[in-house]
Amino acid sequence: MDKMPLINLALQSFPESILLLLFGSGIFKRYPNIYRLLIGAALSSIISYFIRRLPFPYGVHALIGVAVLTLIFWLIFNLDFNQSLVASLATLATLGAIEIILLPVESHLLGLSRFSDAWPDPKLRLLMAIPELIILLLITYLLYRDNRCFKGDL
Repeated sequence: MDKMPLINLALQSFPESILLLLFGSGIFKRYPNIYRLLIGAALSSIISYFIRRLPFPYGVHALIGVAVLTLIFWLIFNLDFNQSLVASLATLATLGAIEIILLPVESHLLGLSRFSDAWPDPKLRLLMAIPELIILLLITYLLYRDNRCFKGDL
C-alpha cells in the first residue's frame, strides 16, 4: 500500500500521466487534443492515487493501470481497442524499463537501502521522479519528432 501525498499527485503523477498518454498515442501517430489529454491524465493519476491506497499484493496495481490506460486510450483518445491495449502495454513497459534502470542508481546515490524508503518523504519522492520524467519526455519527444510510430492499424 502506498499513501502518496497530494503534492506528489499534482507534481509527479499528473505530469507522468500526461507523458505516458502522449507516448502511447504517439506510437500510433495520434496527437490528442489538449482537453482530452488533460482529462485522461487527470483520470489516470486520480485513479492511480486511489488504487495505490488499497491493500493489493505487489503488481496488482500495475495490472489495473494497464486496464485504466487501455480504457483511456480507447474511450477518450478514440484508438481502437487493440491499439489501446498495445499503447498501454508499451507505455507501462517503457516506464517500467526506465524505473528498473534508474531506481537502483538513485537509491545508491541517495544512500537508501531500498527505493521505497523515499516514499514517506514527498520531496525525496519528487526528486527521484525527475530523472524518470526527463527520460520519458525525451523518448516521447523523439517519438513525435522522428515520427517513429506504427503505420496503419493493428
